[in-house]
Amino acid sequence: MPEALEGSILINMAKNKLQVTYDYDFTLLALNANVKAYRLAWSINKDLKLNLSKSDNIEIDFKSGRNLNIVNYIDAGEYRTIRLLRNRAEETEEQFDAFIIPELKNFDYFLILENESSTFDENVFFTKIKEIPFVLFATKVDIEALKSRDNLIF
Repeated sequence: MPEALEGSILINMAKNKLQVTYDYDFTLLALNANVKAYRLAWSINKDLKLNLSKSDNIEIDFKSGRNLNIVNYIDAGEYRTIRLLRNRAEETEEQFDAFIIPELKNFDYFLILENESSTFDENVFFTKIKEIPFVLFATKVDIEALKSRDNLIF
């Protein structure tokens, strides 16, 4: 054994990295609406015959110790789930002013449509969303183009 290596053991182990890929099997709509979340949810329920109801806020914790507290409304059926999220975190003293999707901070809300039903037409749904008086602007978002798309996995 060479003198420089006496008393030490060399271990040559290959490093393995775990890579996780998610299936973003949902449609994302971004909305501008200058109203409180409960008012938008009420209007969506009334105009689209849904049952969005307030659910526990979604908390996203960061390594820095900060967290996001996101307003969350949900209508879960047997073959489809519709979720209304506020983009900006709820304002509390313990957290920082942040967005669930920072690259889309110009949008107030997101609608996530998870659909396995052949009877639910997302295009008709999208058209009806744009007709709601509180909704100033609505657009479909390409999820794969978002850097922070993992924030939508919960």
